[in-house]
Amino acid sequence: MVTDQVVYHRYAPPPSALGIVEHLWVVHVPEGAVEREVLLPDGHGLVTVATGTPGEHIDPLSLLRTPDGSGVRGLAERAFVREQRGPAVRLGAQLDPVALARMGVRKPSYDAVALDAFLGAAVEQECADALRHGRDADAAAALGSALAVHAAPVTVGSPLDAIAPVLRSVIEQRGLVRASDLSRQADLAIGALHREVVQTVGISPEAFLAAVRFSAFVRDAVGPGPVRPGDALAVLQWYLRAGYPPREVERFTGLNHVELRRLEAGIAAALGVPA
Repeated sequence: MVTDQVVYHRYAPPPSALGIVEHLWVVHVPEGAVEREVLLPDGHGLVTVATGTPGEHIDPLSLLRTPDGSGVRGLAERAFVREQRGPAVRLGAQLDPVALARMGVRKPSYDAVALDAFLGAAVEQECADALRHGRDADAAAALGSALAVHAAPVTVGSPLDAIAPVLRSVIEQRGLVRASDLSRQADLAIGALHREVVQTVGISPEAFLAAVRFSAFVRDAVGPGPVRPGDALAVLQWYLRAGYPPREVERFTGLNHVELRRLEAGIAAALGVPA
């Protein structure tokens, strides 16, 4: 996909990474171009390898900007904005919801962890070198294979074995289920479900449901691929203007009316446009 000089390619994971990596992508931002996207809280962890000009990660609620380069992130509870100035190339791997747990990470955080501390400096260097030489597919295959090597199999009958299909079903059902439904599906008491989900993905079942619901709501409107903030902002503005009842707003977006309004205003501020 080519948009405003930014080139986006998507890759299937290598066979060894199936069930660990959902897909990989590479984005090229040429010199002089600026790419902005909304990072949706879609229920997946993310691994990135970045070369060129460092990007910035923007919290739309506080407008705090932090550097965003190569790293590993757990699940987000809400949307963030990313800004990238060229020249830069980024490789990303969208992970299965339980992939980080399979790699030994308990309570994974959305705050980025250095990639070399996670996979080793050699993997990051191999991927970065391939990206610099235009070998995007090779970089994607190398990252996917490295992630597969670091992931342990799921033991039958383990808590992770019970939780993994439940979390995947939440994404398939667009978050439109209740925590009590997940408890029954996993055959765990509510308290045990809460404990295991927090240990596995770093956020509560309720936060996971709300995040996936919001992501599905936006994705339905803007389609696949990177989500440009202007498109996300237009969706939020349209929905807020429509005047839906508060219960319906929360059911379909995962946020109450006040939270949705704050996010809309934050994305607008990050873009420098009137809300």
